[in-house]
Amino acid sequence: MQPTGFSGGTLYFAYGANLCRAHMALWCPEAVPLVRAVLPGHRLVFRPWADMLPAPGHSVPGALYEVSAGDLAALDTFEEYPTLYERLHTRVHSDRCPFDAMAYRMTPGHDVCLPDADYLNLILQGYADWNLDAAPLASLATRLRQDADDWTPDGALDDDPDDTGRGNAWA
Repeated sequence: MQPTGFSGGTLYFAYGANLCRAHMALWCPEAVPLVRAVLPGHRLVFRPWADMLPAPGHSVPGALYEVSAGDLAALDTFEEYPTLYERLHTRVHSDRCPFDAMAYRMTPGHDVCLPDADYLNLILQGYADWNLDAAPLASLATRLRQDADDWTPDGALDDDPDDTGRGNAWA
């Protein structure tokens, strides 16, 4: 089964900046927004850009676009493929059914750290564009503003800022 509106390009799962439809249109003018989707068994993290890490019991919200070969080349440039991000072929789920899609994930060696406020706002706009629950990201933005003293001088997140033993609630 294919999403409504799909005409045979590449299914691309967006979960970071490319959720923002205006941003996506700048890089990929032929991209067709299709449907909201989630990637199960993963968690959204920032390193400092959006990334996904395996995490049983969690899921990463996002959306599917159909992209052309030209759009895919533009995405590769934007995502700095294969240096910063690598391609991942995965299965995501919409409200109706699962789909096989391509996504990007960061290459190894990038530490979890504070995302730039403008970048986080771009992702929040994407959540609004797709009517995704932005509460976890909105609370992250609030927490980052309130807990700036929990960041070490090198920009790495304090592994246990509230000394609860749980580590980072968002990473």
